[in-house]
Amino acid sequence: MGHRISRVQSLFDGVVYRQKSTAELRVAMTAKVAELRLRIADRELRTQKIRTEYAIDAEQLAVLLMRFQQESSGSISYAKQGANVVPAGVIANLVREREMIDNEQEQIDKLELVQRNLLDEVQFAVHGTGEIKTRPAVHELDDEELEYLGF
Repeated sequence: MGHRISRVQSLFDGVVYRQKSTAELRVAMTAKVAELRLRIADRELRTQKIRTEYAIDAEQLAVLLMRFQQESSGSISYAKQGANVVPAGVIANLVREREMIDNEQEQIDKLELVQRNLLDEVQFAVHGTGEIKTRPAVHELDDEELEYLGF
């Protein structure tokens, strides 16, 4: 026989999982940046293997990419006079890998910007006396941010 929980939210009363200290965020962001850098290196390695396999130099790559974008067809193979035939799927793969590298680099740039601007301590006024004190900064993250950072 199953049980039914009518108020799931009440199970989490008193559980504070969305608040993280600056130190915790820095560790998570540093790990995420390292993970993204590894992904970029892996993508660049795959791209280089494809370019080596099809003997695509920088000049030929630029020409093939322009043709691919102009014709925007996934069923044509591209060849330069005296060069190997490069299937459109290979070029599409190179384009997609470059887009993913650019996206991951943007994520790194944003994470590094946030890291540089995180405060370790914040000031607050004591109620009643008006005295200014400092306390460790606590940051509230939503569920998506927590998942992205690996919490």
